[in-house]
Amino acid sequence: MKILFKSPEFTQSETDANFQQALEAISAYKGVEMMVTHYLLELDNALLDVGVIKQLFKLFEDWNIDPSPLESFVQYVEAEAQKNSGPTH
Repeated sequence: MKILFKSPEFTQSETDANFQQALEAISAYKGVEMMVTHYLLELDNALLDVGVIKQLFKLFEDWNIDPSPLESFVQYVEAEAQKNSGPTH
């Protein structure tokens, strides 16, 4: 899976290298491509789960990135939460 998102604006203490490290820390990370003002993040579909999605939302929050490219994951996370909190016997 690939996700295209706008590059964060780095402060003096934040660098592109720090951001690259944060991306590489995502457990389903496969690669990233810089595209002028955007990044194209590639994730391993086999490793994609709710935990990875939460990592992505946290990364976007920490780096002040517009989370709209992640909106399609919201329904998936909600469905997984309902499935896991289903009726118990």
